[in-house]
Amino acid sequence: MSDAGTLSIAALRGSIAAGHRSVDEALDLQREAFERGAAIHHCVAKHAAPSEPIAHAPLSGIAMAHKDVFDTGLRTAGQGRPESGRTGTGTGPPSAPLVRLAERGATYLGALTMAEFACGATAENPHFPALLNPLDPAAAVGGSSSGSAVAVAAGLCRASLGTDTAGSVRIPASTCGVVGFKPGSGVIDASGVSQLAPSLDTVGVVARSVTDAAHVFAALLPDEAPMARRLTSLEGIEEDLSRHRRWRVASALNQPDLRDDVASRLGSFESRATSHAVAWHRASLRGLEELSCLAQIVLHVEAAAVHAHSVRHALGFLAPITQAILLPGWAIPAAWYRHACEARAGLRDAFVAGHFAQADVLLLPSLSRGVPDARAVTTTSDGFDPRELVALHRYHAFVNYLGLPSLSFPIGTDARGRPVCIQAIGAPGAEAELLAFGHQFAKSAAPSLFPRRTPSIAPEPFLIDFPRR
Repeated sequence: MSDAGTLSIAALRGSIAAGHRSVDEALDLQREAFERGAAIHHCVAKHAAPSEPIAHAPLSGIAMAHKDVFDTGLRTAGQGRPESGRTGTGTGPPSAPLVRLAERGATYLGALTMAEFACGATAENPHFPALLNPLDPAAAVGGSSSGSAVAVAAGLCRASLGTDTAGSVRIPASTCGVVGFKPGSGVIDASGVSQLAPSLDTVGVVARSVTDAAHVFAALLPDEAPMARRLTSLEGIEEDLSRHRRWRVASALNQPDLRDDVASRLGSFESRATSHAVAWHRASLRGLEELSCLAQIVLHVEAAAVHAHSVRHALGFLAPITQAILLPGWAIPAAWYRHACEARAGLRDAFVAGHFAQADVLLLPSLSRGVPDARAVTTTSDGFDPRELVALHRYHAFVNYLGLPSLSFPIGTDARGRPVCIQAIGAPGAEAELLAFGHQFAKSAAPSLFPRRTPSIAPEPFLIDFPRR
């Protein structure tokens, strides 16, 4: 029964249904893996007390841990300083996503660490031990759903909820070689979830496979949603994901900032995909810089408003990267923010019309320069390279601004053996199609990317700051 720690959600559900193991046996094995991995990878902010799962529910026997932004009734310290009394998850009613997963039978293992106040594209939180990338201890861990990506990649749990404001699910998933899924705006009820920039924030899923991500996403949907109904069948989700489609793909993978080995891997993926009956055409990303700037304006202004109290009264205690996100919002003219909000609907309509009239999926790089060294994205390091930090979030923030669904998944490894991921973007409401595309093109595209090297000594914690523009 030791394989319970490596089976997919669907396979583990099938194993329980066939009587090969009980729900309690499956959960015991998963709790053991979680406890054991937490001591090594420093990604757990709070352990949950054992609870009794709902019997005979679709996810009975499946255990997960989640980013420390979901109200659970557990007092933790994921967002601020542990000694400050500010908590990552409040003591009020559990958040809507956690309630929904519990109703579907999932067991909650605990809260996972994250970047301070969910700020930044890296794992920076000086109040917790530095996170290590399970694939390579010298490699960066993206943010802000950092603990979610580390926990999933290291095998502590098979899936985790995070939040994505400017790439905060997709970036760490890409640095750790796992799947990151951001549904469209408003698709998942975010009641009881701590905010950073409310009009950009989206509850997302980090998982070891696209299939696992689809199971979790389906569990979060209302009962009447087609994917939610299919979850009740053991084979329903995978049948839908595997259904034959003749995909129409718009590719913007050949960006000018690609590193050579990343470009080679993306080119190989294109060749492989186009040989499988895919209608393929090149797409331009004209307007990306404007959309990214508007996304940054909204992020800074809304984050400054949400965390105004901390800026006023505890600025000196905030990490530099947190300050770099919050402080600009106080200086940005109100007219700029109004313009960014008023222009959003028209720009979204134009983007959708321009890219999805003749395509089901738009492909972009996730990390155009690959997974950087941790110290390459650390401004206090002699090895700091601002291009590497910018490359972490370059192709992500605009997706949140437009409110579109997006899926990042690994397709192979670069010259250093680190994951290369692509990002598939869909039109509003195309979540199921994106998951099906990822399932069909990621399931056999990449070799196993899970832990190869376990560090015995953690590097010294360091602070990360955004380069000033």
